[in-house]
Amino acid sequence: MKYSLIVPIAVSLIASSCSSTPNNPTTESFVTHITELGHKRFTYKATLGPDRPSGERPRRASSAGGPSGDKPRGAKPGAGKPGRSKANSGDIKKIALERMEVLLDESGFCNNGWFLVEQTIDQRRAEIIGECRAVVPQ
Repeated sequence: MKYSLIVPIAVSLIASSCSSTPNNPTTESFVTHITELGHKRFTYKATLGPDRPSGERPRRASSAGGPSGDKPRGAKPGAGKPGRSKANSGDIKKIALERMEVLLDESGFCNNGWFLVEQTIDQRRAEIIGECRAVVPQ
């Protein structure tokens, strides 16, 4: 009788914990630098891991398509280009910005906020360079 209640609870806890697991970067770095003029800069880099197991090769389309074999006949422009995977560039940007904000809060490096200097976003990789806002003397 006890087990009939425990098993459904355990299954629901396991299922809900997996679905809400954040998609954290597989590798990341957060480097800070203070220039000679006192400007506080930081660089955050993040990479998401591959969706497929390591060693598994991506599937190739058959060559029965168009003249060059790179896309099917009648396909829309861009159909032969590599498609977006589950984690597209918008996902990595969102994940990287959220994670970078957490690291900035934890470190206390930019107490007065920050602004974007440069960013590079790919499907699986993000690099964000920022600078802390200066403290206004009173």
